[in-house]
Amino acid sequence: MNKYECLNNNIFSNLTAYRATFIIAILIALILYGIAICRPLPNASGEIPKPADLKCYQTIVEKIHAGESYYSAAGQTLRTMGYTTASVFNWRLPPLAWFLGHLASLKIGQMIVFILAITTLLIWMTVFHQNQYAFWQVFLGGLLFSGPVIYSLVPGPFLVHEFWAGTLIALSLGAHARGWRYTSVAAGLVALFLRELSLPFVCIMMLLAYWEGQRREALLWFVGIICFGGELFIHWSIVSKLITADDFVLQGGWIVFGGWPFVLSTAQMHPFLLMVPAWCTAIILPLSLLGLTGWGGSSGLRIACTVGIYILAFMIVGRLFNIYWGLMYAFVMPLGLLHLPFVLKKLWQPFQ
Repeated sequence: MNKYECLNNNIFSNLTAYRATFIIAILIALILYGIAICRPLPNASGEIPKPADLKCYQTIVEKIHAGESYYSAAGQTLRTMGYTTASVFNWRLPPLAWFLGHLASLKIGQMIVFILAITTLLIWMTVFHQNQYAFWQVFLGGLLFSGPVIYSLVPGPFLVHEFWAGTLIALSLGAHARGWRYTSVAAGLVALFLRELSLPFVCIMMLLAYWEGQRREALLWFVGIICFGGELFIHWSIVSKLITADDFVLQGGWIVFGGWPFVLSTAQMHPFLLMVPAWCTAIILPLSLLGLTGWGGSSGLRIACTVGIYILAFMIVGRLFNIYWGLMYAFVMPLGLLHLPFVLKKLWQPFQ
């Protein structure tokens, strides 16, 4: 299905003037509200996540490289640097640190994620070409997907679990749009095994595959979730035995209902949005959501659901220092801009 067929088969077809007015009013209200409450990121230097987190991840990897076990390295490092360790969720899943720690050097790990980011970009460029996108869409889409490439060239982000997971999610969505379903499953499940925050994405992919009649694909996603459950259970069992009476928990927890202000902060994790004022994100995010909603088709539905589920989750869960969780969806969120002009045209048609 090309972009024109998608646009002719979405929720914005056959709109009445009343419904179009309602949608436009919601869009304008969301933009104005976002501009009113948006705030600059707390780390003015633009280093996301903060240097202390990067130092923590790097120290753990270096200790593993020196022969120490993951849980010994993580426990000692987290406690030394003053992190809360009384909750299992403060202990990252071990695969990424273990993988980086067994490489010859950290530079190799950075090179691997660079190749992953380039692969994601190239897959999406073939998707744009396959669907006969206009030149401006291909150019803008390529620019947007240079985000993971930019991060991979900067020292530090390759140590962050969310960066790997977010890039793999973007790759998984691109592979699915290209018709490579098994590649999509593989990339998505690797993201899940690296960072549990990928679970909402994997569940969406499984449910949509089942809904579309792709039973084998849905089964693969389901088996992957079961295997992840085993990984999480083992991780939970080990960490639970390592927690001591001197460890402390995060006061207030993660469920703080940060609402739209926190969502706007997470959306700024795209490198281009990091470089512009916060009010730009307050405008771009609602416009991107509108474009995603009107995308249509199997690919558009998956991207819209992925972005939507993370936005809903981050309206409830996450503290201000967790804004880098936005890396889970920030690379695919602006794709809605590629379809925005066509959606706006659909909204204007009832008034003609």
